Amino acid sequence: MLDFQPGDEKPSWKTLYQAALSERNPSLLQQRIVEAQKAIAECALALLRANIDNKVEKENLANAHRVLDDLKRLYPATKEAA
Repeated sequence: MLDFQPGDEKPSWKTLYQAALSERNPSLLQQRIVEAQKAIAECALALLRANIDNKVEKENLANAHRVLDDLKRLYPATKEAA
């Protein structure tokens, strides 16, 4: 989990996505993926609720989510990491 103090702004989905892609500790990888995918979903929902038609951002969100799904399949959680 990323370290943020109370009152700190939430990290962007891009920050969490990069953290997942950069994670080298197998025991932390799945958690990083979950955090990034949650942030991606929240951002996508916010775009929908605000009725913002930003095709580039929506495409970026979809692509990032797909990459994280692939990463999850390539490096499944181990019993030690679960």
